[in-house]
Parts: sequence; structure tokens; C-alpha cells
Amino acid sequence: MTEPAPFQRVAVVGLGVMGGSFARALTATREAPEVRGWCPNADERRAALDAGAVMTAPEALREALHWADLVVLATPLPVVCDLISGIADNGLANEATIMDVAGLKEPVARAAAAAGLSNRFVGAHPMAGSEASGFAASRPDLFDDAIVWVVAEPEADARATRVEALWRSLGGNPVRTSASEHDRLMSLASHLPQLIANSLAAALNAADIGHDDLGPGGRDMTRLAASNPEMWAPLFEDAHPDLIGTLRTMAASLGHMADDLESGDIDALVSLMKQTQTWRTS
Repeated sequence: MTEPAPFQRVAVVGLGVMGGSFARALTATREAPEVRGWCPNADERRAALDAGAVMTAPEALREALHWADLVVLATPLPVVCDLISGIADNGLANEATIMDVAGLKEPVARAAAAAGLSNRFVGAHPMAGSEASGFAASRPDLFDDAIVWVVAEPEADARATRVEALWRSLGGNPVRTSASEHDRLMSLASHLPQLIANSLAAALNAADIGHDDLGPGGRDMTRLAASNPEMWAPLFEDAHPDLIGTLRTMAASLGHMADDLESGDIDALVSLMKQTQTWRTS
């Protein structure tokens, strides 16, 4: 946290893992801005206040938005899109920058364009998170050394530059990309591992193998199986074609592995393992 934050009045909408961690990290920066937090859950607002993550946590969303020069939308994807659609009617300050941290960028960019806010919208997606949920799972160092994908239309370039400086102040490493490239990458680098972890956990459960029966490797591989399904469901509604195609490729590969084991073709399995070993260690 080496740079002062480039915004002075920040409203964080959503105080779960991402929003809570963002607020905690921001209030810990040198020359920290004033941070207001809002979510519909009064207990979560009180928890954020008690933890010192926000300076105020008003009951009404409008009170958080009307004075902010940066509004951070840290809610599930459908809520982000709904908020953008009606944010101007909820007290958004005239020149405030709008930033979200959702896991997909194309649906949010479309919502911003439909609301006429593309010139004020900057999408961000930090490659950090937790399988846990709620403010209690947030922490101020969540974004340390994390890649943060940043998406913006050309007319919002100056705002994106300030957002990138903001993420650097929180310990992140911002990287500019397009919404389409971001969403393809996430479909394979994030959504695919999630579904594989779910599939593995389901197979183990069907075989009557409990979590406590696993060694460190098995626990690592199934960690994502504890993720919040309600958070993931909207992301899968916009499933990228490459995610679907790669799942089918993996299903075929697993079938080949079963065939190799059944026929005793261990050389084929060893060959595959050597390929993946090279990929992982290179």
C-alpha cells in the first residue's frame, strides 16, 4: 500500500467478501479517502462499521451514492446490472466514476451502455476471493499481488487510469483488457476449475468418501466445492462457448483414461501425466 488512493469519497455497495475486503484495504491506505458502505443487511453494515472498514454505513442507498466520486459495486452479477440500470435515480453524483468487481464484464458493460454510462464506467475483476461468504470472511490483504483485470471504453480511459492507480494502492496489479477477452479467459481459468471441483466432490460423495478422508492434495482440489452456488449461478447463465467445449473435451479425456486403466495401457496415462507435469512446472 504505497500510493495514496486517487479518489476522496468512495461508496462501496455490497459488503461481502469482495466489498468488505475492498473497504478494509482502502481504509488502510496512506491518506485514505472517506469510505461509506451500504448493503441491505443491517447486521453486515454494523459489522463493517465495528471493524472500522467504513466510516459510515447509511440505511439508505441514496445516502451512500449522492456524495461519492467513486461508486464500487461489489454485489452478485445480476444485482450489479440492475444497480447500473437504476443508479442515476438512486442519487448518483453527477461526475462519479462507477466500478464493479463482478466475475464477468460483458453483461455489465452492456448494462452501462444501455444506461448511457459507458463514459463513467470502469469494470474491474481482481483475481482474488474466497469460498466463504459475508463480511466476516473479508480481509484487508485479499488483493495483495493479485492481478486485477480492468475494462473500459475509450471514452472512460482517464477514469480507468485512476482506477488502476487505486488498485495499485491496494496492492493489486492492474492489467487492461477487453470485456470479451476477459470473459473468455475467466470461463477457462476460473469457471472451469470451479465446475471440476464440484464434479470431483460429487464423485467422491457418491463413492462415500468424506472430506476428512482426503489428504492435502484432495483437500486442495475440492476447496472450491464449498463455494456459494447462488454466487456462481448468474455467471453460468452467461456461460462462454469455450467453457462448454472444454468441459466436453475433458469428459472425453476422462473416458479415455478409464479405457486406458481398464485395458492396462499405463504408458498412455504416463504420457499424459508427463505432458501435464511439463505444463505445470514450465
